[in-house]
Amino acid sequence: MKKVTKATIAAVAAGALLLGGAGTIARWQATQTIDAGTVESGHLNLTTTGTGQWQDISNPDAPEPFDPRTQQLVPGDVVTFSQTATIDAEGKNIAGVLSVDQEATDLKGLADYVTVDLKVDASAPGITEETDGTLSFAEPGTYAVPFLITVTFDEGAVGDTPPSTYDQVVDLQALTLTLDQVRS
Repeated sequence: MKKVTKATIAAVAAGALLLGGAGTIARWQATQTIDAGTVESGHLNLTTTGTGQWQDISNPDAPEPFDPRTQQLVPGDVVTFSQTATIDAEGKNIAGVLSVDQEATDLKGLADYVTVDLKVDASAPGITEETDGTLSFAEPGTYAVPFLITVTFDEGAVGDTPPSTYDQVVDLQALTLTLDQVRS
């Protein structure tokens, strides 16, 4: 029995030395650094140029200049503001939706009678307007996009427009064009 006990003690001691006394058991590992280059994000910028032009198109056959500083709207009037926006778009699969923020337009007492709409001239080279209003760009680049903001004072029937609409101000100074990026 002494030989078996001595052999058991020797085996346990050898196992302890291998497991605990000598540290951890090593496994092989290899690494390789690869050069995948860099990835850069694109951008989408919107600016306007010039001062824009007002026009009274209440009679579509005879449009005439409109000066909001000296002329006032009456029910049935339709006036437009035209200007050009410059879109600078960089990135694969880039597209955008151009909109006018009517929330920023203070219509005061005319809110139920006046509407403000945006129409984009998508005939600029390289621009396509989809049915959902998305502007697709043929490729990354800079695009000049004419736009038209239409202010319509609904005519209504005789007596429909109350005196509370007299001498009201339609404040378009904070009118905001927004270009939201979407993936094409």
